[in-house]
Parts: sequence; C-alpha cells; structure tokens
Amino acid sequence: MINIRYIVLLLHTLIISTLSAQSLVPRPLPLQKRLDYHPCIDYTANRLVYPADSTTMQHFYSLLDTLSLYGKGDINIVHIGGSHIQADIMSDALRRNFVQCIPGFKASRGIIFPYKAGHTNNPSNYAIQYSGTWRRCQNSLPPIDRVLGVTGIAVSTDDRYATITFSLNTDSARLWHYHRLRLLASVADTALTPVLIIGTDTIAPSAVANHCAPQPDTLSPSSPVLLFTYDMPYQSDFGTIALYPTQRIAVLQAPDSTRLCTALTDTTTTTSDSLMIGLESDNTSIVARHDITFANSIVDDKLFTINGILPETDNDGITYHSLGVNGASLPSWLRCTDFADQLHLLRPDLVIMAIGVNDANVPYGRFCVDDYIANYNALIDMIYAVNPQCAIIFVTNNDCVLRTGRHSHGPNRNTALVADAMIRLALRHNAAVWDMYRIMGGLGSMAVWRDYGLANRDRVHFLAPGYKILGDMLYNAIIYDWLYKN
Repeated sequence: MINIRYIVLLLHTLIISTLSAQSLVPRPLPLQKRLDYHPCIDYTANRLVYPADSTTMQHFYSLLDTLSLYGKGDINIVHIGGSHIQADIMSDALRRNFVQCIPGFKASRGIIFPYKAGHTNNPSNYAIQYSGTWRRCQNSLPPIDRVLGVTGIAVSTDDRYATITFSLNTDSARLWHYHRLRLLASVADTALTPVLIIGTDTIAPSAVANHCAPQPDTLSPSSPVLLFTYDMPYQSDFGTIALYPTQRIAVLQAPDSTRLCTALTDTTTTTSDSLMIGLESDNTSIVARHDITFANSIVDDKLFTINGILPETDNDGITYHSLGVNGASLPSWLRCTDFADQLHLLRPDLVIMAIGVNDANVPYGRFCVDDYIANYNALIDMIYAVNPQCAIIFVTNNDCVLRTGRHSHGPNRNTALVADAMIRLALRHNAAVWDMYRIMGGLGSMAVWRDYGLANRDRVHFLAPGYKILGDMLYNAIIYDWLYKN
C-alpha cells in the first residue's frame, strides 16, 4: 500500500501556506487542513493512537486508496455522540473536509433529522421550518414511548396540517443534492401513504419496507417504523412529503415508471430549496376532506412519526452521517431498539465513537469503568453485525466541569478514567484512539479554552470556532495516518 499512497500524494497538489516563525502549528501536509494557532492546544498530540494494531483502519484506508486512484467507491462514515454531535459543527467540518479532499467525488450529505420541530437545537448547516404541533421523543429522556432507531430521536404529531420543511443547503456552496429519498417513519392509519412532491411533480413510494423488527406492545407494534423509498429521474435538493390516500396511490403508479402526477400541485406551500413533510393539505378543493379520515382510535399524538430523512445519490465519494442527541449516554443509545436494523441503511465503513461525557457526569468514585466498557462493547457488537470490517476511532471526552456541591463546580476527574477505558476498548477491538482530552491540555483545560474564545461559558460545550478546529484536527489526524504513517 505504500507505493499506492505515494502515487496518491503525487496526484494531489496543494499550496502549503508558510506559517509564522512563532507559530507552533505543524505545517499542513498535502490534503490536510491548515490550522490556526491557539496557545491552549497541544498540536503535537494530534495523532491517532493504536494500543494494539491498525488492522481495522487499514481496510478503511484501502477504500480511500481505491476512491483516490480509480474514482470508485461509496465510503460511509458515522459519527455518534451526544450534544457535541447534535450541534453538528465539529462533524460538519469533517464532512466538508472529506468531500473536498478528493476533488470530483461527492456522495450524499448523510442522514438528517428535524430537531427544530422537536423544540431542540438544530444544526445550522441545514434549515428546518415547521408548522403544527410536534412532540419529541429522545433516547436520553425516558419514558421512551416511540420506536427509536439510528438517529436516537423521533418527532410525532396528530395535527393533520402539520408540516416540516428542510433545506439541504444553507450556503452558496450548494454541496448537497439527492435523487433518491428514504424516509424512516410510521403512519398509524394504513389508509394514508406519504408521497414525495417536488415542485409540480408528485412521486409515490417506489418501495415500502418493514425494514425494522416488530417491537414490544408498549412501543405500538400496529404502526412500526417503515422505510419509504422515493426514486426520481432527476436530481433535487428540495421537495415535499405529505400523507396521501392510499387508494389513490395507484393513480401515481402508471405503467410508465417515469410518469409524475401533479394532482397535489396546489396542496402544499413550498419554498425554494426545501422539502416539506405534512399530514394533509389544507386545500380542501384539491384533497376532499372525506378522502382522509381519522378514526377515533387513531387520533392520538402518535399518528405520524418521523425517525429520520436520508437523501441519497449514487455518486462515488464519502458520505458523513452525524448521529447526536443532547444528553445521550451509552445506555441511551442501547435503548434504541431499531438501532442495529436501521444502521444497515448507513452501511458504515468507519464509526467515530464520541460517547462518554454524559456517562461520566457522576461524582468521582461512582463512575464504573467496567459498566462503561460493557455498554460500549454491546454497541460495537451491533456495528460489527452490520459490517464486521468496520473501522472504529474512539474520541476521548473533552475536559469539562462537574458539580461538586450545591454551589460549587470543578474539573471532572472522571474524564481521565474514560480515556483509560477507551484505551482498553481499542486494545480489544484493534481500534484507534484520538485523545481530545490530551489535545486540550488535560484536567482544567476547558477554562483555558473558554478564555481563548473556543469554549462556552458552561465549560462543557464549545463555541463554533472550538468545534471547527477540533473537526479540522481530527480530519488532519486521519489524513496523516492514512498517507504518512501506515
């Protein structure tokens, strides 16, 4: 592989900026991202560490070789964690760096979720608008009364006029498009079927699959999470999904598979570069009220539930999925009964595991390392069930504060225990560790990052510049490991 990677380096040329003499930032190598200098960062620690060996990463690197040299391959990266990942600033920096590192190859954007409709923070790199009343269920806030899967969160409504609108592109770069949409959702009334509306075109599902296993009675087996697939003969970055009478679906499924129907053209208000998801049109002249009925047994707060929206293309390239839920710990993710089934849709080649801040948010001496490792192994078993060759990178916790008394806080000493646990996990799974704790400067470093404008005043989360540089650093560490170390 050394010769191949040497060729890769020759095929890619970048202008390397000269850093000032006093800067301690390593000069960026080809394909790497240039970093700004901050005195609080230990740049020398920005490496992947292997307590055992790098065999699992080598398969992932071979996929990067094939994509770089031959232009072939659909590589999937999954980044999973808590509130750091729900914000999707660090992970979006990685996403954009990877999509730009091999020019000309751009795969799908990755799975998204309408967090804003659930009245929680939404990533700023795609826009969400909604109308009507939606109720959130997330893996970190029991009771769990919805089937949860790979996103760890769901929103439900019984409002027939409710809509959710998302825009894949919120900047002028317009990186993301799709020609196939997969909707993870459940509809309590089988007389209704979601259809995809793009401009004046209405597209019925080309496939509907009971993709996930039936759930216990407490999780409403009468309306399991289904996979609705919509194929289009063109590329788009907007559209509308609305529930449509199932009896009318045959009208859309004409013998000519490319035929599109415009029956719902005026039933939904669309905005540029957006996709709306709704239950029913409020234009009764187009869809008669008697065509969509809601039996008393169905009118509850779980009529229509969305678990995730996956826009796809068939382009070669790297797709980066970020899965984050505020407050999520390992037990939170293990509550997601459809996680393993839905992970098949993402087909991960590399999983970046960044779960631990919430697990370690307990008084020092009460954090059980053995339980933490056991929970991680259970989650990793689900990943290996999907792809036994999947590479894993563990990201250690950031330094953060812990309440030590009614009116007192201090640095969380459990953070070092999490880092040691991840070393043990990497040793067992031949995985890599990216030691964010050491890069930050260790115990108490979050206060210093705050003073340099990189961390939030709560000393748990980062500000956007902090998340951005961490994403760039992890990306650089992976690129260095791929091209220069292995």
